[in-house]
Amino acid sequence: MTVGPDAVHELIVESGWSYPVSSRRLERNMPLENITLDEDGNSMMLVEFLSEADVERFESREDLERKLRPVCEAESAARQSSIVGRLKRTFLG
Repeated sequence: MTVGPDAVHELIVESGWSYPVSSRRLERNMPLENITLDEDGNSMMLVEFLSEADVERFESREDLERKLRPVCEAESAARQSSIVGRLKRTFLG
């Protein structure tokens, strides 16, 4: 399973594009692509992921990694804490 920035990079490669790539191009051509955020299977649509990153373009694969990794980690952590919180409320009141 390919996750986070690696999943976005894979979409770029599969499309036959090369860097630099604009977020707008990704959003326009693949808005409903689902990006897996972590090994737990948390995911979000590409357009949401790029919106959270608030980035205009990616100059290289390394640039993509640097710009998207923090968003991926934050979203993953938020979703995990939400699940834990819900479980605690359910079982512990």
